Amino acid sequence: GIISEADVAVVRALKDEGVLLKFDPKELNGSSKNGGVAVICSDGDIDAPFFHAQLTHRPHCVRVFGGSLLFAPSFRGYNVSFTSLLVENLKDGMVFKDTKTLFLYFHAPCGVANKYQYGIKEQVALAAEARKFFAADPFFVPAKILSLFHVKKMIDGKLEQNTYKIVA
Repeated sequence: GIISEADVAVVRALKDEGVLLKFDPKELNGSSKNGGVAVICSDGDIDAPFFHAQLTHRPHCVRVFGGSLLFAPSFRGYNVSFTSLLVENLKDGMVFKDTKTLFLYFHAPCGVANKYQYGIKEQVALAAEARKFFAADPFFVPAKILSLFHVKKMIDGKLEQNTYKIVA
C-alpha cells in the first residue's frame, strides 16, 4: 500500500521534528555481527524484507502480522503470552546466530495498526515503547536495538520508498 497525502504530511512533520531520520544502510558499517535479527510485519512483505537484505549479508527475520508493534505493552493488541513466546524465540535465534543486533521494523500503511486505529504518530510512539521493552531486558544491548520505519508514498506522481530511523 501507499500512504495517503495526509500521512505524507505527518511523515514530513516527524522528519522536521527530528523524530524520523533518513536511514542509510551504510550507517551500520558492518556493526551488525552475523546479520542481526529483524522483526518485520508480515503485512510489509513487499518492502521491508528486501530493504533489510541490503543491510547485511545474513538477513535473519521473524515475520508476524503486527511485527514490532506486538512488543509495545500499551498496544491494544498486546498479548503477554504471545509476546513472551516471541521474545524467547528471538533470544534463541540471536544465540544460534551469535548476534546481539535487533532490528525492529514498523511500516505504513500497516493492516494491524489500522485494525487498532493507530496512525503514524501513534505507531512511532509505540516503536519507542517497543524499543524500551527490549532495552529493559538484560539479554539485549540497547545500543544494538534499531527501530526503523518504512513508508511508500507518491510524490509528484512517482512512487518513493523510504526507510527512516526512529529516534524518539
